[in-house]
Parts: sequence; structure tokens; C-alpha cells
Amino acid sequence: MSRFRSTMERFSCQLYRELVSVLVHLRTLFRYNAQSMKDLSSWLRLRSKTVRGRLALTVGLGELAGVLLIVQTALLVRIGNGVIFGHETLVSLTPYFGYLLVTILVRSVVAWSSRRAGFACSGSVKHSLREELLQHLGRIGPVTLGGEHAGEIANTAVDAVEALDGYYARYLPQRAIASLLPLTVLAVVFPLDWISGITLLVTAVFIPVMMILIGEDAHERNQKLWGKLSVMSARFLDTLQGVTTLKIFGAAKREAKVIEDISEEYRHSTMSVMRIAFVSALMLELISTVSIAIVAIASGLRMLAGHMPFAPGYFILLIAPEYFLTLRNLGTYYHSRMEAVSAAEHIVRILRIPPEDKNPLGAPARNAAKVAPASLTFRDVGFGYTDERGKVLTDIDLDIAPGEHLFIVGKSGVGKSSLLALVLGFARPTRGRLLIDGSELPLMDREEHLRRISWLPQRPTIFHATVAENIAIGRPGASREEIERAAELAYAGDFIDYLPHGYETQLGERGQGISGGQAQRIALARLFLRDVSLVLLDEPTAHLDPESEARVNESITRLAEGRTLLTVTHRIDNIEASRRVVVLERGRIVGDTTRAAIRRELSESIEEEGVE
Repeated sequence: MSRFRSTMERFSCQLYRELVSVLVHLRTLFRYNAQSMKDLSSWLRLRSKTVRGRLALTVGLGELAGVLLIVQTALLVRIGNGVIFGHETLVSLTPYFGYLLVTILVRSVVAWSSRRAGFACSGSVKHSLREELLQHLGRIGPVTLGGEHAGEIANTAVDAVEALDGYYARYLPQRAIASLLPLTVLAVVFPLDWISGITLLVTAVFIPVMMILIGEDAHERNQKLWGKLSVMSARFLDTLQGVTTLKIFGAAKREAKVIEDISEEYRHSTMSVMRIAFVSALMLELISTVSIAIVAIASGLRMLAGHMPFAPGYFILLIAPEYFLTLRNLGTYYHSRMEAVSAAEHIVRILRIPPEDKNPLGAPARNAAKVAPASLTFRDVGFGYTDERGKVLTDIDLDIAPGEHLFIVGKSGVGKSSLLALVLGFARPTRGRLLIDGSELPLMDREEHLRRISWLPQRPTIFHATVAENIAIGRPGASREEIERAAELAYAGDFIDYLPHGYETQLGERGQGISGGQAQRIALARLFLRDVSLVLLDEPTAHLDPESEARVNESITRLAEGRTLLTVTHRIDNIEASRRVVVLERGRIVGDTTRAAIRRELSESIEEEGVE
């Protein structure tokens, strides 16, 4: 007995501490930015307009299930009253048992259909939102996204969108059902006994009040939880991508300890939210139990005193738990709303990043008829990423004729790659004008622009796919003959034939399974597979041995026929003497001449700046 008393005392103390903790955290309600939460809730409701029909079906079926529950309760009361007070036989009550069975079956089907409709509603919203996110990320472009954590973006697109499931599948339908079904129950109870109706009405008010009070505290903790989840996702992805470097420099264990600490913080935050959820459930159950007890005691005493018939009192006792269950479920699902609001904050933040181009990404490039080489014109172009980094390019005036092969040289950090980013449309000039074939680039249709352009970056991306699929990334419908021809032109066919399964060899992410030079040649083969008017090359012979470099330079010379080429490089040794070369220094053009003239007039200056 003493052990039981000690256990109950410890349980009571723990419960008291939890309730005090919740009440202490309620002060955050007055510090919380209510306008921000209102805006996010409005954004969530706005998304539901796209599935208004399915949402209405979910609510309608839920309300129908509630009405059938009232009918089911009435049938149970009729059977119980007939057996106890009417002394009816089983044969006379058989029809009612049949009605009851049919009602139970129909109600089960209706409730199941309501849940299915709710999940279909949620699935449709999540699908459209993920599609919108991906399109928006495509419009933002890699330059702007370069300042964002890839892990956080992936976490937002996957987990944050998935966190909206409870809001659209359960909370929104339940909120509408909780507004309709209790009124339906009260409409039935009041004619039977107005005192019980008033008791149900008054006691039900405490459930949404407690739900909101505790829910606000849960929202604040959910915000912190999502913030830590984003940090953990970003750090974990960065660690995976740099695991080779960490191993080489002996920093793997130290980084593992950092991830362990972040994971532990996330665990504590998760348990904090779970604690609030359990306390909330406890309070809702407590309020519901006390309310049902009040109704039961009041009805029981009046039935014993003969002031209330058995049938109405029995009906009220049976329907009261279901009446409060509807409100209690709303309180439970209110935490889904809090989680959705916290997740929506991260989604909206990404959607509010201004895109570089308002036009969505187009379809993959078509194998259209060959177009004429493009011309490029830079007029007083300036560009900078952020105010802190200052200007990257300043006063760029440059004309590139159709079909010209222009080389841009300069040391690292002078703005060569930024110049290519402007031509690609990944970034916009902060001043001046950039024209392609006489049309200003920001005003051009992005889909058509991307179909006319190809780009080979310094570190080409090799996807987790076959060699053939990687080559045909710009033309998924290309035939095997066209793919193999492009590989031969890029001098990639020789090493592809020696792979275990040739063109069907599965490559790992970031080119796992091939060397850096081989990855460069696969990327170069992509350019040969497309028929475009403008080709941008960023260090195309990087990571190649002298023999492969010479062969790739030959293929680039072939690629330049009938196209405009813009090549960024540190090296001028392999540039033909008559080729035009533009020299960049500190974001400005300091030379626009031929390779022979550079060797004759600027060789000493170029070598001091690190250009070979």
C-alpha cells in the first residue's frame, strides 16, 4: 500500500510539473507574432481552394457518418428500452437489429470513404505544391540557389511538404465536421431535454479554449524543431558530400561528433513537442471525462427522481461521448495544424525567393532544325552577387559576331564564370544590357533561349544513371546511334566500350565509377548530341591528360563549325594564334586582341596574374 501511495505521489508530482511547464510556456502566446501566423494560415487555406470539391466531399461524408451515428444510437436506445421496459421479444425486435446492422455497415463505409477522400485531398495538394516548388527552384537558377543549403531545400521539398498531410487530410475536414456535427447533436438533444443540451453546450466550450492555448505553445516548439531539422539536414548532406576531404584531413570523427550533437538537440526538441502533445491529449481527455460525468450524473439523478424518461436519458448518455469525441479529435488534429504552419513557413520562404526569370523551365531541348549562329552584345554590363562581395563585373562592353569562337582568359575570381552565368540567364546584370541576336536576354522566352544554348561547366554533373542516359540528358529521345556518334566526336567512345556494360553501365552520383577526365568527355558528348547556335565552355580541357586534351581540342574545333563558341580558360597555349582573346582583370576587360598579340604584348602581365 505504501509503495502504491509513493508511486501515485511521484506520478502526481510529475503531472504537476508538466502542467506548470505548459502554463509557463503560455506566456509566449503574448510574444508571438500573430500576424505572421495568420498569414501562414491564410496561405494554407488558399492552397485548399484547388481541392475544394474533394474537401467538401470529405466533410459531407464525415457529417453523414455523424448523422448515421445518431441513428445508430437511437436504434440502440429503442432496442434497450424495448427489452428493459417494454418486455419485447427478440422476434419483435428483429427488424431493429437489422436496421442497426445496416446502419453500422453503411456508417463504416461512409467513414472509410471520408478518410480516403481526405487523404486524396492532401495528396493532390502535396503533389501540386512539390511541382510548384520544383518549377520555382528552376526559375530561381543555380546562382541564387548557390547561397542556400542543398540539405535544407531538400528537407523542405520532402519533409516540409509531407508535414502538410495532417492539415489537409484531417484538420481541415475535422474543423468543418466539428462545426456541423455538434450542432446536429444539440438539435436532437434540446427537444429531448434542454437542461442536458445546455450542459453539453457549456462544457464543450472548454475544449477549443484549451486546444488553442496549448496549441500555441506547441507551435513555438514546432518552429524550433523545424529549424533544427533544417540545420541537421544541411549539415548531414554537406558531410556526405565532403566525406573524402574529411577522411583525408582526419576530421571525420570530429564531424561525426558535431552531427551527433545536432541530432541530440533535435531529439530533445522532438520530445519537447511530444510532451506538449501528450499533455494536450491528457487535458482534452480530462475535460471530456468531467463533462460526460456531469451530464451522466445530472441525467441519472433526474431519471431516479422520475423527472426524465429512460429513453431520452439513455440516448443522451450514449451520444454524449461521441459528441465530445468530435471536439476532442479536433483538439488532437490541432497539433497537425501547428506542424503545418511551421512547415509552411519554410516552404513560403523558398517560394518568396525572387526568380531570375518569370518564365518556367521549358521541356527538354528538341532535335529541331539547326538555327543560325547567335550574336552576343554586352553594353556597359555590371554584375554583383551581394553588396558584401562587391562588384564582380564592371563596364563590360563586348561584341561577339555570329559563328565566332571567342576565348576569355584571366586568373581565378576575375568574373569569367559569372560572365557565362549572365549569358545562360542564371543571373541578371545589375546594370547595362545583354543582347542575344539583338534581343535583350531578360525579355526573351527562357524556354526558347535554353533550347538554343549548351554549356559545359568546370565540374560537369554526372547523374545516377547509365552512360547513355547521361549523354542524352538534353535529348531523352535520342537514338542509340546518335548517342554513340556524339560519344565518338567527344573521344569518349574508346573508354565507354571498355566499361562492364558499355553504354548501359550504371554510373554512380557525381561520376562514381569513372575518372574526372572521362566525366568531362561524357559531358562534352552531350554538347555534340544537341544542335544549338551558342555553346559555352568553362575550362573544357580540365582534368585531361595531354593526349586526351589534344583530341578534345580537335573535337571542339569541329563543334565550333557553324556555331558561336564562348570558351573560358586559364590557358592560352592551345589557342590558335589568330583566335580572338579577351583578357579579364578584376572584373574589367583589359585586353581584346589575338592570341599572338597577347604573347607579344601582354605575356609578362598575364604570367604575373597566373595565366599560362
